[in-house]
Amino acid sequence: MKQNNFWIGLALAISLLGSSCTKELEKLNENPNSPSVVDPEYLLNTSIFNTMNFFGGDMRRRVLSHYSNYVSVGGGQFERYFYFVSSDNEYWRTAYIQCLQPLHQIERNFGDKPAYANRVAIARILRAYIYSNIVAVWGSIPYQSALSGENSISYNKEEDIYIELLEELKTAASAIKPDGDKYISSADAMYGGSLEGWKKFANTLRLRLAMRISNPAPNGNPGEAQRVAAEVLADEANTIMNQSETANSNWGSNSLTWSFFYNYNVFNATNNAASLNVISESLLQHMLPYGDPRVSVYAKPAAQGPHTGQYWGMPKTTSLPTSFSMPDNPHSGRAPADYSQVGDYFSKPNAEFVFLSYEEACFLKAEAALKGWGGSLTAEQYYNNGIRASMEKYGIASAAINSYLQKDGIKWNTAVDTTGSNGAYTDYLGITTSAVLNVNPMRQITMQTWLAGFYNAIDAWTLLRRTQELEFPPHFNPDGSEGGTVGYAYIPQRIVYPDIEYQTNDTEIKKALPWLSGPDAMKTKLWFALPNKRNPYLPE
Repeated sequence: MKQNNFWIGLALAISLLGSSCTKELEKLNENPNSPSVVDPEYLLNTSIFNTMNFFGGDMRRRVLSHYSNYVSVGGGQFERYFYFVSSDNEYWRTAYIQCLQPLHQIERNFGDKPAYANRVAIARILRAYIYSNIVAVWGSIPYQSALSGENSISYNKEEDIYIELLEELKTAASAIKPDGDKYISSADAMYGGSLEGWKKFANTLRLRLAMRISNPAPNGNPGEAQRVAAEVLADEANTIMNQSETANSNWGSNSLTWSFFYNYNVFNATNNAASLNVISESLLQHMLPYGDPRVSVYAKPAAQGPHTGQYWGMPKTTSLPTSFSMPDNPHSGRAPADYSQVGDYFSKPNAEFVFLSYEEACFLKAEAALKGWGGSLTAEQYYNNGIRASMEKYGIASAAINSYLQKDGIKWNTAVDTTGSNGAYTDYLGITTSAVLNVNPMRQITMQTWLAGFYNAIDAWTLLRRTQELEFPPHFNPDGSEGGTVGYAYIPQRIVYPDIEYQTNDTEIKKALPWLSGPDAMKTKLWFALPNKRNPYLPE
């Protein structure tokens, strides 16, 4: 990626606005002396705050939460499974300049200073997290040479980046010494200066990436995945082991620091009435038939319309497949306000942003144990612990949790008998089902990981692409030619490379294009993922 002095200068200016907090980004620090080299204490929170705003901001509203099937949103190109050039460009710039550049400055200016060794290692861990998301969005990207300031920046292959990230996280975690330097608590919005917290985050992130590349070749590297997973789980105490160790932070409560979602969906709801994020039909389809008690946390009953007082989810579009006819389409003519809105826990100004949760750690370990790759507990125990952790986080009573864990399809290694109730599990068109119809523990793990991760949308979209275990309706009104001859499109597999790369880094990006499994298009599958499953009710 081409970096010019303007963007580097802008990143440094932004880095002077390091936000100060322990678990809430409430105030903006200022460096009164304006030194030429900015102290890491100002830079780490800058990256954390910008990363939250990136993966939890406009990109989450239009792309990530929509593609992960947590919410539905009407609107433009990204919402209709295509892309908008200016937004794509901005996403790319934000990732490299606002999120990564502050961390690059920490390593560049303090990497050779022993007194900063732990703080540099922590910057490397956060950098690896950001890159793990960027590579999951675009595929092969500038990695080793990124942020060098050169006019021509080479790309690295997607599969090579994962191997390097796994090693980088191991090295950075090992470099943290308990008696060494640390960030002051107010300069670390994730762990409040805890060295152990960052170490556990790094090791658990290694496990996440190992499971991400665990599909059989050519869609993964199961040998490397098994090696890393076994290594991590052999030292399981150094992974995230309880809710207090979750890697998270919170936005603030004033207009400078509150969450993008609150600003868009609540504070400016009237102005954005036509394009609000509202609860998807698919989410409720996986919750209501099973009596999931988290539904009252994730969603609100509809406040108006034909289902007032009930949970009602919005499909991707009211358009129907070409072979379908529905004279009384229940979604025709409905506005976003007619559907269930996102619950208050996620839509308040100082909402939580989760980088990697304890419950996800449980489910990652469940999957590893299911594959026979290690762990101190059985896959079933990890699975139950993940569900319990997710519900306890929201204050759900033990009796309700225990009841949920005994339901068919939720209880480990059980399936659902849909006799007489099949419609409760299907979408309104009857072409997908949330029912676990056969004993399939991997589907159960996937479903519960997805449900527990509500609104951690980058992780959910990646999970769905990797596993292809859950069923969701395609978009029946995709943008432009995305529907091809059949008139519908499955969830995008990636975002296309930004136009600015073709303008400023043309030679290098063209070297990377053959590494894709198809054209530079949103339907082109990334290396780690499985192809979208064809819906049997729809024409090919």
